[in-house]
Amino acid sequence: MNTQIFKMALMAIFCLLLILLPYSGVNVYSLHVYTLIGIYILISIGLNIIFGHTGQISLGHAAFFAIGAYTSAILTSRFGLSFPIAFVCAGLISLFFGLGVGGSTLKLEGAYLAMATIGFNEIVRMVLIHWESLSGGPAGISKIPNPSIFGFTLNTPQSKYYLVLALTLLGFICYRNLMKSNYGKQFTAIKENPLAAQAMGVNTTRMKVIAFGLSTLYAGFGGSLYAHLNNYVAPDAFHISESITLLLIVVLGGMGNIFGPILGSIVLIEVKESLRMLK
Repeated sequence: MNTQIFKMALMAIFCLLLILLPYSGVNVYSLHVYTLIGIYILISIGLNIIFGHTGQISLGHAAFFAIGAYTSAILTSRFGLSFPIAFVCAGLISLFFGLGVGGSTLKLEGAYLAMATIGFNEIVRMVLIHWESLSGGPAGISKIPNPSIFGFTLNTPQSKYYLVLALTLLGFICYRNLMKSNYGKQFTAIKENPLAAQAMGVNTTRMKVIAFGLSTLYAGFGGSLYAHLNNYVAPDAFHISESITLLLIVVLGGMGNIFGPILGSIVLIEVKESLRMLK
């Protein structure tokens, strides 16, 4: 009981520090990086479900990241839809493609599955480059409107930071509850021993597809936030190297570790941005 209270107290302190961060004297660029870390946490949570908890390797998650980003960008900049609607649509369309890819590839294992997802990543990137009427081609889509919620336009680094913080915390809470549920236990069983899990009545193929779908749902949500954070998207941002970065975040944070996406994103994105500054 005391341990549980201690953990809750630490979480409360951590959340309070995150809320107060914009008032701690950080500059605009640093706040942008922290906001970006929040987006990567959200996407990495999804990848941790499929890779860390079910043991399926995906090297194409940047494709679903891109689908979410472009969906939100197109719906808001060309069709005038509000950010909340575009955000939900970005997640659902990524989920749709994720279920399609998951249903057709998750019978593959190991390197075969990795190669299939790499192929999907490149297909999506090529479509974004060459379907100019939809995606803007190599130049991408610019002038993506700032997110607006209940009539309030979030056009400052601080407001965008709080938006990403709120949605990332919500995503983490849902993820934590999922992994404590029966679904989470089945995911873990599949990773540990798929044959034993199947013998115990777990429909391993169905659960893998569900895990992959949830993973792409998170990627789509992250893509939507990414598009509205930068007000710009282009195909170069979703290269295969981005999929590898996401995979490294999960590995660095600890595969299957609930807090792994948080730890991995903080370390890797901070290092990545620091090296960018040295150029």
